[in-house]
Amino acid sequence: MIINSLAQFLSSKSWTDYFSVISRTVNFGLYIYGKNGELFYTEENPFCKLLESVRSDSFRCPDSCKEMMVESLQTNEPVVFKCRAGIINFSFSIEWSGEKVYIGGRGGFASYEDLLEFLKFAKTNDLPFIPVAGPLSFSGEDHAASVAQYVSLTVNRLLLSFDDRYRLEEKFFRVMSLFDSGTFRALSRNPELMYRYILDTIEFVFGSTSAAFMALDSNSLYKSTYSTGKYKDDFAGFHLDAESPLIHEMFNTRTYLFSADSGKLASSGPLKEIEYFYLFPIFSGDTIERIIGIFDRHLSKEDLKIMNAFRDYLQLHFENLHLRLSASKFKKADNRLKYLADFSSSIVSILSKEKLFNTLIETSLQLMNAEQGSLMLLDHETSELVVEAQKGSDEVVHERMRLKKDDSIAGIVIDRQEPLLVSDIEKDPRIRRENRSRYKTKSFMIILIKVDDRVTGVLNVSDKIRGDVFTEEDLNLLQSFVNNAAIAIERSILYKQTEELQQLSITDPLTGIYNRRYLSTRLSEEIIRYNRYKHPFSFIMLDMDKFKEYNDTFGHISGDKLLRALATIMEKSLRNVDIAARFGGDEFVAIFPQTTKADAIHITNRLKEKIDKAMQQELFEMPLTVSLGLTTYPDDATSVGELFEKTDQALYLAKRGGGNKVVYL
Repeated sequence: MIINSLAQFLSSKSWTDYFSVISRTVNFGLYIYGKNGELFYTEENPFCKLLESVRSDSFRCPDSCKEMMVESLQTNEPVVFKCRAGIINFSFSIEWSGEKVYIGGRGGFASYEDLLEFLKFAKTNDLPFIPVAGPLSFSGEDHAASVAQYVSLTVNRLLLSFDDRYRLEEKFFRVMSLFDSGTFRALSRNPELMYRYILDTIEFVFGSTSAAFMALDSNSLYKSTYSTGKYKDDFAGFHLDAESPLIHEMFNTRTYLFSADSGKLASSGPLKEIEYFYLFPIFSGDTIERIIGIFDRHLSKEDLKIMNAFRDYLQLHFENLHLRLSASKFKKADNRLKYLADFSSSIVSILSKEKLFNTLIETSLQLMNAEQGSLMLLDHETSELVVEAQKGSDEVVHERMRLKKDDSIAGIVIDRQEPLLVSDIEKDPRIRRENRSRYKTKSFMIILIKVDDRVTGVLNVSDKIRGDVFTEEDLNLLQSFVNNAAIAIERSILYKQTEELQQLSITDPLTGIYNRRYLSTRLSEEIIRYNRYKHPFSFIMLDMDKFKEYNDTFGHISGDKLLRALATIMEKSLRNVDIAARFGGDEFVAIFPQTTKADAIHITNRLKEKIDKAMQQELFEMPLTVSLGLTTYPDDATSVGELFEKTDQALYLAKRGGGNKVVYL
């Protein structure tokens, strides 16, 4: 999706759905105004709808609300105001790329008195009866201010996260919109016209630049076939020898080349004035057949990702073109192209690493007409290969299985940095191993998986369905297939790492349970839930008696072991809905959602009994007990800060009373 305007963006289905979710969460109807008026409204207030129908001079709905909203937006902070009918409102503005949009929220009546005034007006003007589905709640200005702040922060943070992502996607979609498979097929009849169109596409996406397209001829020279920009004429007749160090470097790294030394490109003439250059090789099997050169223009990290993706895209299409031209000789080419096309379209939306790897295996086996395969990633810390996905009758190899790199054939492929094609495992001089009974044939292939020129793992394919051996053509096609999938593999790995980092940010590294940051967030959510549904919740603080004495006597390692044991006991002893967290040091806490004081006392006493029993069974070096403080919201506190303070007081009383007890307010 390309963002043409903020108003268009916020009116998209994903955002309108998101605003509807926020509206239901905070119990405020949300309305969005752009420069051309109202964009949409999540939920119409029945009282406002009624007032609009009568067009009263006293209220002037909805014009008076719009006027008050605009008047209130003299500040950058969310503003809360009450309309003439006594209904509470808030408003704030957001800005993106110079475009401003206003977001407003409308709740219920600010107070019971406001409702009475409205009912008097309704009776005086003979307004129709409005059925009420449930009890009315009154949103005071403090509550409305909290909701406004929450909605403002949520929308702005989400908009910022989308901003970076869509800037990158905008360039990518520009490339894809200009250069699709249909365009490539149409231009393939005229290579010079195709090369010109490729460079024109690059210039359109990245701006004015000097560029050249070079192709390998029969004399092993990469000749400039088309060029653009400042050095367009100077590239006429320019060529690079296939034995050039630049070509060897790209061949060995199988990635783009950047250099600030123009002497490597040309020893004399105008081209020597070039400050730096990028060369992007386009492979066909193990041969660099074409090169795209970009000169005197700095490419950002995002630009390089787009260019690499475009290069891979072109490489795949050139190889597909070659396959189509050879279709009469290799009848299976059409099916393989279909698998490649289906795969290319299917991996775009796959973020799950597991789903992506299983798709890779399935498509690889279909592409090669093979029965067995596995995908293994390299754990660089342990030098082990981890089986991430597998398919076939090989029951010995299973997912998450770990193999020592040095003990496997795949390890040889990784060390040599080149794919392996074996026709007969028992006769191949590089292997010479007896074929195992679980394999039907003696032929197999192992393909390297590289991300940013770093070996990430290998793809193994074996047992052709018809029993014949794998060929060089199979190897080249499968390597091309894996190279095309490298971007998706990188994205899935990064997505998995992001999920893991997010989990680390809310968990305590020592005990593995939630940390103080997550606790604060959940307490705020529980208070919001109470304000909406009126379900009380309870909160405990737990402190280990004489922990300092234990630490000083037996050391911090034993102390850490004790804390981990206590965290495990708490998690196993509490209900599934309860949230246990480490508060700091030897202090632990727990939230009991939708739990009254009476129920919380029972749960807390039961928890202490289980901790006491477990501590006795663990046979720690000295007798250990715990003290607990218990409070309930809103019986004992009206805010998160007060809840912490009152619970800490209860814990203090338990400790002062000799410890080993539960105290509640």
